[in-house]
Amino acid sequence: MHQEIAVGLDGSPESRSAAHWAAREAQLREVPVRLLHVWVLPPMTAQQTAREGEQALAGERLLQDVESELREQYPDVLVLTRLVPAESPADLLPAAREAALLVVGSRGLGAVRGHLLGSVALHAAAHAEAPVVLVREFGRTAAPQDAAAPSGAAVLSGAVVAGVSLRAGHENVLEFAFAAAERHSAPLLALHADGGAPADRDALAAALLPWREQHPGVTVVERCVPDGPAHALAANSDRARLVVVGRGGHRSGPAPRLGRVAHAAVQHATCPVAVVPAT
Repeated sequence: MHQEIAVGLDGSPESRSAAHWAAREAQLREVPVRLLHVWVLPPMTAQQTAREGEQALAGERLLQDVESELREQYPDVLVLTRLVPAESPADLLPAAREAALLVVGSRGLGAVRGHLLGSVALHAAAHAEAPVVLVREFGRTAAPQDAAAPSGAAVLSGAVVAGVSLRAGHENVLEFAFAAAERHSAPLLALHADGGAPADRDALAAALLPWREQHPGVTVVERCVPDGPAHALAANSDRARLVVVGRGGHRSGPAPRLGRVAHAAVQHATCPVAVVPAT
């Protein structure tokens, strides 16, 4: 079993926030965190040799700077670094293949309309073998669990919000969400959209029952809502600690395989989003 959290570090504010989120998660899991900086090799020409050396040095400095930050703030966490020579930033995935979790920075749409999710983060979320967590700049700490929600808000403050699909193969989402809620001593909001009928509520309760039994200390709130799943997840992300969604279909070819709901969540949710591959 892999016992390491990997972070894709590119020097952006979002990736630094991802590194801090990963260190906090590693502290809870009692595992190392590994900082990965993908150094894209330029074509080998005489004119570019000096520039190549400068890029490698800048990558090493970045790793050392963030490593120092994390060691100071999270002294109990083992911080490892690796500079990855590669042909493309997408080579982050092979470098992180041995990790149990990959964390990357994400711009998404968030509160600043027009900022699109970076292609590397999108590629990672769509193709990684392990779960991927996408973190905004200056990753917001969830509000205290006993804080009052805005009037009429269908939100549990500080909760882990799981988008629950009742289709076979998405059990990994519940496994990840319950474990995260337990680690963070947080409530779990199990959200099933496209529903609301008694049959949907019964099916949701049945899907959650095995995980409730495995994690009896987790407070679970079940909700079936008539909204589309993407809208429901975004609406419940504002005061959440983490949104957990499953990755959609397994189409062949180079196109991202996130699926509509996961793609909308990573672009619109205002808290970190975990994308969990289906079984």
